[in-house]
Amino acid sequence: MSVDHIHLRLLRSLLVPLLIFLYTTGPAGAAFAAAEELPARNVLVLHSYQKGFAWTDDQSAGIEERLKDTANPPVIYTEYMDWKRYPTQGNLEHFYETIRFKYQNIHINTIITTDDAALSFAMKYRHELLNDAPIIFSGVNELGVDSLPDKRNMTGVIEKIDASPTIRMAMELNPSLKKVYVVFDNSESGLSTGRMVMDQISSLNPGLALFPMNRLSMEQIKATASALSPDSIILMTTYYSDSTGRIVEFDRFASELGKSSSVPVYHIYDFALNHGAFGGGLISGRMQGQAAAGLAQRILKGEHAGDIPVVTDSNVRKVFDYNELQRFKISPEKLPKGSEVINEPFSFYQTYKVLVLSIVAAFAVLVTFIMVLLFYVQLVRRIRSNLEKSNERFSLATYGSDAVIWDVDMSTMIYYFSDSWYEVLGYARDELNESRGGWRDILHPEDAEQENRLRIQHLEGRSSYYYAEYRMRSKTGEYKWFQARGKVLRNAGGGYIRFAGSMVDVTDRKGYESKLQTSYQELESTYEELTALQDELLEQYNKVVENQALLQISEEKYRLLAYNDVLSGLPNRLSLSEELQRFIEEHSGGHAALFFLDIDNFKYINDSMGHTFGDELLVQVGERLLSLSDGRSKHFRFGGDEFVILFKDVAEAGEVIRYADSLVQSFKEPFQLHAGVVHISASIGVAGYPENGGNAEELLKNADIAMYKAKEAGKGSYMIYGQEMQRYFDERMIIENHLRSAVSNNELSLHYQPLVDTGTGELWGFEALIRWNSPVLGFVSPLSFIRIAEDCRLIVPIGEWVLRAACRFTKDLQNQGYEGYHISVNISVIQLMLDDFTEMVLSVLEDTGLAPEYLELEITESIFMESFEAISSKLEALKERGIGIALDDFGTGYSSLSYLKQLPITTLKIDKSFIDSIDTPDNMSLASSIVTIGHDMGLNVTAEGVETPEQLAFLERTRCDKIQGYYISKPIPEKEVAGWVAGRMAG
Repeated sequence: MSVDHIHLRLLRSLLVPLLIFLYTTGPAGAAFAAAEELPARNVLVLHSYQKGFAWTDDQSAGIEERLKDTANPPVIYTEYMDWKRYPTQGNLEHFYETIRFKYQNIHINTIITTDDAALSFAMKYRHELLNDAPIIFSGVNELGVDSLPDKRNMTGVIEKIDASPTIRMAMELNPSLKKVYVVFDNSESGLSTGRMVMDQISSLNPGLALFPMNRLSMEQIKATASALSPDSIILMTTYYSDSTGRIVEFDRFASELGKSSSVPVYHIYDFALNHGAFGGGLISGRMQGQAAAGLAQRILKGEHAGDIPVVTDSNVRKVFDYNELQRFKISPEKLPKGSEVINEPFSFYQTYKVLVLSIVAAFAVLVTFIMVLLFYVQLVRRIRSNLEKSNERFSLATYGSDAVIWDVDMSTMIYYFSDSWYEVLGYARDELNESRGGWRDILHPEDAEQENRLRIQHLEGRSSYYYAEYRMRSKTGEYKWFQARGKVLRNAGGGYIRFAGSMVDVTDRKGYESKLQTSYQELESTYEELTALQDELLEQYNKVVENQALLQISEEKYRLLAYNDVLSGLPNRLSLSEELQRFIEEHSGGHAALFFLDIDNFKYINDSMGHTFGDELLVQVGERLLSLSDGRSKHFRFGGDEFVILFKDVAEAGEVIRYADSLVQSFKEPFQLHAGVVHISASIGVAGYPENGGNAEELLKNADIAMYKAKEAGKGSYMIYGQEMQRYFDERMIIENHLRSAVSNNELSLHYQPLVDTGTGELWGFEALIRWNSPVLGFVSPLSFIRIAEDCRLIVPIGEWVLRAACRFTKDLQNQGYEGYHISVNISVIQLMLDDFTEMVLSVLEDTGLAPEYLELEITESIFMESFEAISSKLEALKERGIGIALDDFGTGYSSLSYLKQLPITTLKIDKSFIDSIDTPDNMSLASSIVTIGHDMGLNVTAEGVETPEQLAFLERTRCDKIQGYYISKPIPEKEVAGWVAGRMAG
């Protein structure tokens, strides 16, 4: 036994009796005895959010620190609602049952709630579950407190969000400050906080320019932050999702933003410290928790909650990060008075100042008792100092490096891993039973045997230290590479005491090594080839010199290929980005317009006339566009039938409109091709720089939206982008997103409109009409969603669903005794263009058991005009199987009678517009002529939109075969059809 250990044992034997005597006879002993006699007091802390959420953990720490710092601390019970991740009624009911079960036999003296959800729960159920205990709230703003319906037996701490102190400090540190970029998300609380903060800044200094960043994605925010000028700052509020809806980890995003930003990033809350925050007047969850706990102490001492005023003082810390101050070259001496600085270089005296002074004071009081023990006290202080330094080095080494510290007690074989291991792999402590060797289960199977061999090799003394590299599976399923190193500690007999070491995440390094190895192999192969070709190159050196001009020509050719479209010779998308960037740099404050041009129905031209014909047409389109140039326009082709024109140096809006008109007019002239003459039109979208975008991608997106709107307006026209279009496009995207799950969620239904045979008066069958009732959007008109479904090709699964459901419905009617009924189903051109359309229709008939002669497919006249050859052959095959083909909306198109004879149809459907106007002689004669034409061609004729007895009488006189319309019946929901048919037969 060493001399130090003997001295320590002697010191312990002298001090322990003395401390026991002082404790039991002095004031502390009396207080302890008195505390034992007091009844147990219980405080229930209800948190709105989950444990591990920085704001909640700070409030919890502040509450516990204050409550435990008393002579007789109460028993603290803590519960988490986890409302941020699970804001559902199911979660609320589960939380209710948990509180009811756990605290049915525990008397709660005081309730402390953090944030709004927990406060609402406590107010609703404290009478039922929690002994009507007084409530102390924390983390609730003034609006939330003012809206409380019942404030009796309640007090608390108001959370005041005030960006003014932070902005004042920012202006003091940066007198040239002109711009403030405010980061907040698009959640309800995020938007309200963002508006509140910007209103406060505007009231404080109207001269500051404010830029909200809630419309940007995470990548766009970081890119913007990296390019900000020195007269700017970023002010970040809470942020948990970006403009695309992606969930954001606040700590990670704040750190990445702080690293990428070229200006200081100020924050509102102090949990952003050590995560990229420069500093500011930060709301402290810990201070709010301490204030709330102070109110709880007053209540536990006998004060009534309703008599205690609500704490309205702002719980704000003026705090700055030393590392960020150094980064932006700001001296701590320039900070406002009373500012707190974190992460300053370590100072032993400043860190342990209170401890040192306390020890000195204690020695002064007890000097008469410890003079003889001075030597031993000095020994204890020396040992303690060494221990503190050792612990300090270990803590700094553990938390200051990326390494994971691991340790194994060889007597119990219990493993320990530092926090870094859990952070890297994403597991919670003890989730894998890792302390009992469960960590081996996540080793990569290919690495486990080698790791075990190297470990045994070191433990048996065959290697001086343990070294291994292996992969471990993270919680996300991704394998990460680790480099582990360690050494075993043995006792005098050679037995194992402890096995400890570190491991480092080398996943990135392994990736680099793999790439480096590949590059090395390629380089080695290249070197061998160069060596083999060296003699040949020497011999051909003179030829290379002679052909230098040819090489330069080839280089220019490659550059043209990289920056120009091969077919038309026009510049491509890469050229547009550089051209626009060059214009922005050379013409600061200038204006330009971007025209996005798309040839209407080009796909059908390509399909029907062939790709050679289409390519020739595209070349001539490019040439015609170039012929309109006045020197200010630059033309680009993006592939397919898309062309883009950059119109520079725009002086006024009229120039853009005139140029757009000239583009539309230019397409009215036919194109003379080798295969013949073709008439086409183009839809054009226009976006202006800089009002509609500051770069090529943004301008292209907005011009594309405008072009799409031009197509919907009737094609062959142009549209200039506006914010209303963006809102329309967003609404269209919302409908498309919900439409994608409409079939799988059973949101679609069919209504059936009867068709009656005018000759017999009997019911011929029904036309199937689709309806969509979205649980989110409500009832959506088919006029709105059918076009969207066709554009995004969702019409394919939806159309098949309609056909299958309608055929199954008709077969079920026939099985119920209503034999002979037919079904008419509308078909989209998108479906008809599919190679397997014919097989799909026949497969549906086979699956549902409906005979082909009871099915009629309705095709609009424009479908045939778009791609006659490809569609006619498919419909002819179906017609030969007995399936009826109806030409819908006849009379509204542009086909001739000679063309009509070529169509594989069995029925003409007269458009409702003709039926509505048969009260005039001219229109009556026209409708009668259509019926006659149909009969002369051997076709059945159906009139739709019959609404009056006069219309019915006229159609019966003209011998129209079938009719449908509101005079017969409105479209009937599927479940009501059988009843309607039975009622009609009975009538």
